[in-house]
Amino acid sequence: MKKKKKIIIRLLISAAGILAVVIALLGFRLRGSVAIRAGQTVRAPQDVVAYRQDDERWAGDTLGDSSFTMKSSGCLVSCIASAISMESRDEVTPGELNRIFTEHSVYDGEGNIQWAAVDRIDGYSTHVYQGVSQQEIDQCLAAGHYPIVRVRVNGVGNFHYVLIVGTENEDYVCMDPLKSELTELSQYLGRVYAVRMVQSDG
Repeated sequence: MKKKKKIIIRLLISAAGILAVVIALLGFRLRGSVAIRAGQTVRAPQDVVAYRQDDERWAGDTLGDSSFTMKSSGCLVSCIASAISMESRDEVTPGELNRIFTEHSVYDGEGNIQWAAVDRIDGYSTHVYQGVSQQEIDQCLAAGHYPIVRVRVNGVGNFHYVLIVGTENEDYVCMDPLKSELTELSQYLGRVYAVRMVQSDG
């Protein structure tokens, strides 16, 4: 019996240690994020323009002169294309937008978007929010714009961008360039790391 008790104690100690490591890793992955829930009701448009970054029409296109492709790293471009298409009612595909951005040297060598360069393109303006707040996201939606938020895939994976298009049941409805159906922010643990907004002034 004493031997059994010792084994059980060791197993419990091991389980507690594993749990502590998991909690620490989760905390590390979520650092810098803000938990967000929708504060007001803003219905998503019935005709949400949804794009996939891995669409075969542009999946292999590179972001500027970088080695990164739309398929691997085009989530932000796809979100911007969706937002602009809905606001302007003039469809702009991620492939077309990527070509525009490439022609105007919007990307750096790592394929990252330089926001000041986007502002220099006729008909486009951006807003880079300094922090993450429910109020600013709700105000953006209420004004008829679509906030782009940085999340982690499945809440704890790699960084990823999705487009908030409305709210439902106190949750934000999102267009995810890696999915064929609309998602909810809670699917990313409701955690947001940054907020961006790009609109068409045309």
